[in-house]
Amino acid sequence: MNKFKSIHSAVMHEMFIACPLAVIFMGLAIACTVVISLPAAAGWTVLQVRDPEVRDYMSITFTNKNTGWVVGAASFEDFENPGFIGYSTDGGKTWQKSEIKISADLAEVYFLDEKHGWAVGAKGAIAATQNGADWEMQTSKVGNGLKGIYFVNKDVGYAVGESDTILSTKNGGRSWKVLQGGQVGAVGDDDANMYNALQFLDEDTGWAAGVRVSPSTQGQSALIQKTTDGAETWVTQETGREDILEDIFFLNASLGWAVGENGTILHTNNGGETWKPQTSGTEETLRSVGFADEMNGWAVGGDFGVGAILRTTDGGETWEVEDSKEKLVKVFVLDGRNVWLAGSTGAILQAD
Repeated sequence: MNKFKSIHSAVMHEMFIACPLAVIFMGLAIACTVVISLPAAAGWTVLQVRDPEVRDYMSITFTNKNTGWVVGAASFEDFENPGFIGYSTDGGKTWQKSEIKISADLAEVYFLDEKHGWAVGAKGAIAATQNGADWEMQTSKVGNGLKGIYFVNKDVGYAVGESDTILSTKNGGRSWKVLQGGQVGAVGDDDANMYNALQFLDEDTGWAAGVRVSPSTQGQSALIQKTTDGAETWVTQETGREDILEDIFFLNASLGWAVGENGTILHTNNGGETWKPQTSGTEETLRSVGFADEMNGWAVGGDFGVGAILRTTDGGETWEVEDSKEKLVKVFVLDGRNVWLAGSTGAILQAD
């Protein structure tokens, strides 16, 4: 696998969009020009500055260098069905909206192959496709937000979310089983796990990440749990952190990374028996992490008006940080030569 070209010094360029936005105030219509700053450092190409319909993106995935999907929230005009699924057949240069009405924002999308995909979001929403184009809603049996979904084959999959929620399916999502949690507002004064991400290696072995909150003590701790029996039972792995973890990625049964608040990056080389911090060089919230191989990886994050792109070529021993004025929510690594970044306002960047 070819090594990806390293990111060098941060170079910013401004992209101007002349837009006929009508800002109506006291009967006056004002034409305006929107100025958007995006990273254009060596190694990245800006494919899309923003979503043309002012949609928010939360997750992105590709099954090959041309075919990909994004999910998130539609514009305010479609407030009754805000869930958005978009697809691209040109490597992310343009996106088309899938024809499905979803009454909740979507947070994550996962594709097993070019045909089988799932998306999850608020209110327990799960949408699925068996041909990559036509989507239908599935019944999750829960009403709280779902944040992560992962399938190991076209039948066996898992989903996690708020209020201790863990779901499983053995038939592609035609029916979902609530393994734990799933009750809206059920935290109360009891400790509870809020799951943001998960990944499985096979039907039995997987990890989930998020935060454990303790309302009674007003405390919290970074949460990583592992299962070896298909999500029936979970063992908490010690992190030694209080930060909320937003994403987790395992390259194989031994090597894994988790990222989250305050620039947190945790790494394991023994399947999570021990997690050690890596120095990220940023205090921004890191929202996504992915690796092409043992050495080459990326992490992205930020908040409104500020963001960060992190790059490592030595397995996370050192990370190079590139500041961005765009909040980045997802990095998807297909391989060492095909990497995409998604910004919350619909910005799409691709590795050169």
